Amino acid sequence: MLSAAAYPLLHYGIRFVIPDEILRATPLPPAYFLATWGAIGSGFAIYVLTRSRKLKPDLMLDVGLIFEVVGAFFIGLIEASRFSVDTHVDAGPGGIALWITLFVLVVPNTLGKTALAALTSASMGPIGLIVAAYANQQPPPAPFLFLVTSFPNLLAVAIAIILSRFVYSLGTDVSRAREMGSYKLVELLGRGGMGEVWRAEHRLLARPAAIKLIQPEVLGCSDSKETVIVKRRFEREAQATAMLSSPHTIDLYDFGLTEDGAFYYVMELLQGVDLETLVDKYGPVSSERAAYLLAQVCSSLEEAHQSGLVHRDIKPANIYTCRYGLDYDFIKVLDFGIVKSTGELTEQTKLTNVNGATGTPGFMAPEIALGKEVDARADIYAVGCVGYWLLTGKLVFEEETFIATMLAHAQKAPVPPSSRSEIAIPPQLEKLVMSCLEKEPQRRPSSAGEIRRAISQYGLGDSWNPERAEKWWRLHMPEKTIAGAQIEVREHGLQANAQQI
Repeated sequence: MLSAAAYPLLHYGIRFVIPDEILRATPLPPAYFLATWGAIGSGFAIYVLTRSRKLKPDLMLDVGLIFEVVGAFFIGLIEASRFSVDTHVDAGPGGIALWITLFVLVVPNTLGKTALAALTSASMGPIGLIVAAYANQQPPPAPFLFLVTSFPNLLAVAIAIILSRFVYSLGTDVSRAREMGSYKLVELLGRGGMGEVWRAEHRLLARPAAIKLIQPEVLGCSDSKETVIVKRRFEREAQATAMLSSPHTIDLYDFGLTEDGAFYYVMELLQGVDLETLVDKYGPVSSERAAYLLAQVCSSLEEAHQSGLVHRDIKPANIYTCRYGLDYDFIKVLDFGIVKSTGELTEQTKLTNVNGATGTPGFMAPEIALGKEVDARADIYAVGCVGYWLLTGKLVFEEETFIATMLAHAQKAPVPPSSRSEIAIPPQLEKLVMSCLEKEPQRRPSSAGEIRRAISQYGLGDSWNPERAEKWWRLHMPEKTIAGAQIEVREHGLQANAQQI
């Protein structure tokens, strides 16, 4: 907004100071006014886009770099429009050089992106000369003008690159030093559509933890009223998760809001991999391992359902298999983020309507896709989808769009996993998975406990014992095993001693 206001202030400010007879003696060409109004329009557009908060922060920074180039073009066109055969040319830095230098302080970004935007902006000086000459019907600019306009801009590019390294690293250090309650952010573990996940440490206990940061705009909060609604829902979800005590449910240590309005969860830090990554990287798992993992998932869900809670987003990415103490392939169910209490339907409908339908299309029960009433049997359907994924490495329905996938779950009959996998699948396990995928909720297993008991009754996961699990982990993920953890702890201790010395 400041950039949009600067152009008319500069133009009319000069006219206010300089006598009219001098202004009449040096009339401004049409390209000057075209560039001025273009600069005002682009500045106003970027202001509106920023205020709308429709773009993610990272994307907004990239759009800011595009605005840097556009602004440099209009500055170059304004300056070039003042050149003529009789005009004295000042070889000092012009508006583009100042624009490049100041912009990096206002819109910090990575070194590569900053360098690319700054170099492109610097090239707007010569481009402005050519466009101005053509628009104002003037002869082509003299070659020396290209050097005069480019040299200061290239110096500004070098300064911008140096400043970028300092400003961006400073911003990263500041963000890493932020504290969430009693926890300090240490390392960024990942970034996704819902926010960021950080490795953190308790300030007093030095206990490692994982912190999930969620910005309000990601949840669809466009104003303060919706933020209050989502805050209530966020608190309810965190409290509901904290009440669960199953060892296969992620432990929630703390939750709250940051000073800038971001929500955060503090959870236990897991040593493992989610089931989506597991299958993507290593392929479908054996039938006995799939049954072994599914039984643990059902153990977590069984407690949640008995407490009147429905997860509603069971999917491989929300299920971690990890090393937990001395155990391997220990399941943890994550992200009870859209959990719904079956005992408070009216209130929960109010709290979840901000986002409409919730869940992931590839694992969404038909009743969710159709907007019908949801209960624990929606999670049962999702468990069937997860089992299908583990056994085949494929989604139950692989449609091209989200809508088509949701309709397929509501209307199409699934193909048995044995016909889409080279792995031998026991008939009892396939029947159990297919029963979970029934369209009508009443035809599915009545509870997660029923699935767990069926797996135990038929001995479907018995052959996947702790010894086989540990052997697989030592072979494929040795850094996550106990030996790998001991090496990491030893290295950390040596580093700490070196720092003390």
